[in-house]
Formats: sequence, structure tokens, C-alpha cells
Amino acid sequence: MTVISPGTTPSGKAPVRIKRPGERRSISRSATRALDVLECFGQVRQPLRAIDIGRLLDLHPSTTNQLLKTMIGSGHLVFTASGKTYLPSPRLAGFGGWIVACYGADEPLRRTIRELQRRIGMIVTLSAANDLFMQVVDWSAPGGQRAERGLQISLFGSVIGSAYLSTLEQSPLIRLARRARVPMHEIPTLLEDVSTIRRDGFADGPSGDAMWSLAAPLPRHDGEIQLIVGVAGPVRRVLQNRDALKRAMFAALRPEVRT
Repeated sequence: MTVISPGTTPSGKAPVRIKRPGERRSISRSATRALDVLECFGQVRQPLRAIDIGRLLDLHPSTTNQLLKTMIGSGHLVFTASGKTYLPSPRLAGFGGWIVACYGADEPLRRTIRELQRRIGMIVTLSAANDLFMQVVDWSAPGGQRAERGLQISLFGSVIGSAYLSTLEQSPLIRLARRARVPMHEIPTLLEDVSTIRRDGFADGPSGDAMWSLAAPLPRHDGEIQLIVGVAGPVRRVLQNRDALKRAMFAALRPEVRT
């Protein structure tokens, strides 16, 4: 989701930077594929054959087999010869338990953004701060459109970034602005805009030429990472239904969904 918000922060006057996975040399495809395998098990919640995993991840059979052998060798997967199926090993139980403690059992947050998407019929994203960018970590779109994995959008100038900035105290916010080279004379206006977002509970603004976005920070408990939910749709449709969309967002993302 390309989000540009000149009406929210002064830095929005400049084009928003977008980082795509193919542009970042630091990404390891093999590591990403291994994590994809584990995510598959979390989605289907049952043992899988190699052919099933390859089909779900669109991998060549030889690549799938090599990947699964590696994960068995590292102790992250186990293999049952009778059914020729794979499943995560007990060594991942601690990791799974911690994830449940952080985000709740039965994926309440992921389920909520999908229900919100079905209700409003627009793109819904979940993002977190990653240095001077917002990292899109989950996505739900009309027609089952697949998200572009690893999409990063600049913190300053974007709607989701503005919503995140509203959760910060003044000192860390100014430090980030200086690192992002926001001109000093624009910082007072930036602080004023962020204060307005904090008061209203949401940020909004244009997302390119044809889209409009709304974004709000999720309720956060001690020790949890700050997550931002964003909604984007055609400009006219969003602006005509702005108040209803805000109510739908706030109703869907009430604190109870995190428990």
C-alpha cells in the first residue's frame, strides 16, 4: 500500500520512500522459505507432506525436499515415515507459547483485520516501525489479493507512519525526525500535527493519486510492540464514508480483541 500523507505531516510534501524486498540485499531467501514452512503449519494446523508444502509455497520439488531435510537436520521439523508427513518439533513449543502470550491464541489480531476487511471491502494493513520505515507485517485485501512480502514505507510522510509517531513522546520523536533529516523549521508543525492525531486517535490522508488512507495505533500493553492498523480505498469512497469507517475501525480494534 503506497501511502502519502502531505496533510498529516510536513514531511509528506516529499514523495514517500518505499522499499521492496528485491531492493534489499540483506534478505536471505532460504531463511524466508524456512519461516514460510513454519507459517504454513500454523495456518493448516496439521502434519503436511512435502508435496503439500511445495504446492502451498509454490516451490520446485527439489527445493522443497532440500529445505525440509535442512529443517529436519536442524531439529525444527520431525518426519513421520508411516504417513510421510512433516510437522514442527517440540523444540518450537517455547516459541509458540511465547507468541500466544504476545498476540493471543487462535490469532485474534489477524482474524480481526480480516473481519474488518470483509466488513468495509477495502485494503487493511498491519504494520510496525522498523527504524525510519514502517514494515507491513500483515495484509488483507478485497478478492484475496496477496500482499507484497516485506514492503516497507517511510515513517515520515506516510499515514501509517504518522499514526505511529502519535504514540511517541516528544524527545524520541524529534530524534527520529532529525535522523530522517526533517528540516528544523518544520518540526514545530510536525509536533502540532502529531498532537492532533493523538487527540483524534487516527491519522488520514491521500495515498497516491487515487487512494485515501486512515490509520490508528492499536491498544498496547507493557512490553508489546506498537502495531498500526491502516485502511485504504478509493478517495471518493473513503471520504464519503469516513465517519463510518472510523467507527468500524475503532469497534473492530477495541482492546478486548487482544485478549
